[in-house]
Amino acid sequence: MKRLILASNLLPVHIHWQEGKYLIEKAEETTISGLQNFYSAFEPEWVGLTGFENHEFNAKEVRSLEAALKPFHCVPVFPRPRDRDLHLHGFSRNTLWPLFHYFTENVIYSEVAWKAYVKINRLYAEKILKIIKDGDIIWIHDYHLLMLPQMIREQRPDLSIGLFSHVPFPSFELFRLLPWRQEIIEGMLGADLIGFQTYDNVRHFISSVRRLLGVDSVFNRISIGERTLKVDVFPKGINYERFRNKALEIHSDHPRPSVIQEEMKLFKESGQLEKLIISIDKLDYTKGIPQRIRAFERFLQTYPEYLARVSMIVQAVPSGETSESFFNLKSQVDELVGRINGNYGTITWTPVRYLNQTFTMDERIDLYSLSDIALILPLRDGMNLVSKEFVASRHDGTGVLILSELAGASKELHEALLVNPNDLDAIAEAIREAIEMPEEEQIRRNKVMMMRLHRYTVERWASEFIKSLEGIKEIQEFTLTRKINTTRMQQVIDSYKETKKRILFLDYDGTLAWFKKNPEDAKPDDNLYEILKRLSSDPNNTIVIISGRDKETLSRWFGPEWNIHFVAEHGVWFREPCGEWHMMEQINNDWRESVEPLLEYYVDQTPRSFIEYKNFSLVWHYRKSDPDLGMQRAWELKDELRTLTSNLNLEIMDGDKVLEIKYSGINKGRAASHKMGDSKYDFTLAVGDDWTDEFTFEAMPDDAYTIKVGTKTTKASYYIESVDLVREMLCRFTKDDCQ
Repeated sequence: MKRLILASNLLPVHIHWQEGKYLIEKAEETTISGLQNFYSAFEPEWVGLTGFENHEFNAKEVRSLEAALKPFHCVPVFPRPRDRDLHLHGFSRNTLWPLFHYFTENVIYSEVAWKAYVKINRLYAEKILKIIKDGDIIWIHDYHLLMLPQMIREQRPDLSIGLFSHVPFPSFELFRLLPWRQEIIEGMLGADLIGFQTYDNVRHFISSVRRLLGVDSVFNRISIGERTLKVDVFPKGINYERFRNKALEIHSDHPRPSVIQEEMKLFKESGQLEKLIISIDKLDYTKGIPQRIRAFERFLQTYPEYLARVSMIVQAVPSGETSESFFNLKSQVDELVGRINGNYGTITWTPVRYLNQTFTMDERIDLYSLSDIALILPLRDGMNLVSKEFVASRHDGTGVLILSELAGASKELHEALLVNPNDLDAIAEAIREAIEMPEEEQIRRNKVMMMRLHRYTVERWASEFIKSLEGIKEIQEFTLTRKINTTRMQQVIDSYKETKKRILFLDYDGTLAWFKKNPEDAKPDDNLYEILKRLSSDPNNTIVIISGRDKETLSRWFGPEWNIHFVAEHGVWFREPCGEWHMMEQINNDWRESVEPLLEYYVDQTPRSFIEYKNFSLVWHYRKSDPDLGMQRAWELKDELRTLTSNLNLEIMDGDKVLEIKYSGINKGRAASHKMGDSKYDFTLAVGDDWTDEFTFEAMPDDAYTIKVGTKTTKASYYIESVDLVREMLCRFTKDDCQ
């Protein structure tokens, strides 16, 4: 049975010190509800903090608590109180939390808090690395531990690591405000699978990766060096059966009423209420508690006929935070409740009943099932499970959910009444609509949402995450079987040395030389000249540099004295050793007059893009441009070019941050076939990095070594990690020591 190592901010237990010993009980209601079957398939180990915030444990206490937690499969982390406070209430809650929820005015940028955040993440990494075994799966949870994946990856690159963010991920325009943005992104990218609640968050994360690291994604997959990782959507579900069954029990023929049920009954009867609205969430500025109360006030102002007929219960769960912004929020809520009750309340009717306390799951189900309307209006939320819990608790299908369109749950519960949490008039209208909605309509809406919640439970959420994590590891393992590692490189070198008639097809940019923002800066260095000189001096070798570069550039870099065959502009121009440039066929160049003005227009529309003029092609480069704008303009340009070139016998080559327009039918594969002709070689090698090199790979004989630089999808038999390794391999063809 596999072990599953789970890392989270807190352990899933409640720990009490009583009568000289630790008393521990499972925190069933918050962390593990609905996941018992899922965890039974693994040997789970939890790593996290204990809940004791201001206590520094001595060695004896550490040993005692570790022993007490062992039967619960929990491994505690013991930071110093100051570090823990700066990590949790400093960086996590006062920097990442407001920034990720778009409350930039509440963000505090503290170097001291950042260092504590890194320190605590490092503490987790050390603890996990001590207990980890080969084959274990690591699942890291939430924004408190975003640095942890990379810290573990540095020490154990073989491990399977998943990261799930329960909170939103902001757009790049907000994320870029964070001074440590690159460190956070690199930390997260240490995971093999990164999960978010909604696709918006996936899109924002991938955008930040592209803008900060210049790394693109393909179908939500990101390649970092030789490792491919995945970013995907996993909306968290609830323990549907638990809510459903408890609600049915409450409304059975012989219920045993709880304290909450009796109080709810008295509250409704004392005011002779027709409808009761419930609003539950943490007392947090992201949850929009004041907006909910103001919206109810606006409803009473707009529809006075409902005075003394409708009340609202507001349960604001204490968040445990002690910063000034949270104290101000509580004062604001207290003031709003007092104002509404003072202005509208009567001796028998209380408009708003405010509860600043925590209820158990069963007590919440009582509130859900005995209310008529749920008003759930977070200003920004990763998911919001309260809205799902309310729907699941509607035993007879009645009840109306009014939900913020800025909550992640709105993507699934779109049969609810969706509103903008800042539009008080729209919310007031939604409350009126909810009160007057016929039961048949309520049941129709809720039935669809219930079926969805029943299918996608919290257990399915967890299972699909782990299944996806295992899937990406299989992709990585398959990729590794095609990697030119030390052993396979030696096999290629041995094969080269054992043969007598060889041909080598070598792309230039991204293969022999690194990409540069300015293409002219990618000229050969002394090391490359030396490698090519040795290779080309062997009479058994035919060396072909097959490039998209123009012939003038290649001529400047490699004079006529080189014993190398050159192919320029993807197969337009050819030069034999010590020969002159010639064309395989004559090409009409009149089309440039039609295309060039369009490219010039897109240069004007895309700052830092430029045109490269080749003899028989035009190339639009957008590597230096804003990544999103460049991609958008590339799509637009391709669309216009297809219309413009449909009758001109041209093709558009979509390369690495370039679009090249050239004569149709000219490609590297055709050029490679022309170079090989009818000759038979006992060693054939083709190396390239771009999709244009796929034509070369296709043209090679079955026994050829075809190698792609990078891990992108390819027809090549193997891949090699970098330009450095390509050079090392070529150097070792002629020299044993290439240091």
